[in-house]
Amino acid sequence: MPNVKISEISQQAKVLPSTIRHYTDLGLVEVTDRTEGGQRLYDEEKTLSQLAKIKHLSSRGYTLAQIKELLSSGGLKKRILIIDDDPDVADLIKAILAEENWEFKHATDGFEAGKILLDYLPDLITLDLVMPGMDGFKVCQNIRKDSRIKNIKILSITAYDTPEYKQKILDAGADDYLPKPFTPEELRTKINSMFKNPELAVK
Repeated sequence: MPNVKISEISQQAKVLPSTIRHYTDLGLVEVTDRTEGGQRLYDEEKTLSQLAKIKHLSSRGYTLAQIKELLSSGGLKKRILIIDDDPDVADLIKAILAEENWEFKHATDGFEAGKILLDYLPDLITLDLVMPGMDGFKVCQNIRKDSRIKNIKILSITAYDTPEYKQKILDAGADDYLPKPFTPEELRTKINSMFKNPELAVK
């Protein structure tokens, strides 16, 4: 990608030039070159990625000093929200996530999840579909309608394993599907695949 001026980065990222200069001075954004007049030039793709990470971490309440430390050390643990009313299934998922050193929280139904989501902002949700009160389909639909959380990945976990049910899950907004019962390796593989494939959807 070409080196571009700060005005071009500002326009694409919708971030003020003064803010980008501040991030540069703090070492959060890198200057790749300078013009003959000394004007800073930035690698377009790399800088847009850096700014997106800063915005994401800032939305989670991290200070710029904390963000710098996190980015220099390789980033954050993945955050996963478990939404499941079955304590046995939830405990199994927790044990698997803990082994992978992933951070997690647990909600027993859709209403409790709604209270957690905006503050926790997980990277991925494991979602049971059959729950009292608000089922998983409604939870999916609500998440996809909310611009603040609509891009969170959703892994549906359910005992119903038919083509029709899978299509219903996809239509509701889930990204992928894991039938019960499942092994620890199946869950680990599925989650890792979802983190690596941003466009993944139920097949």
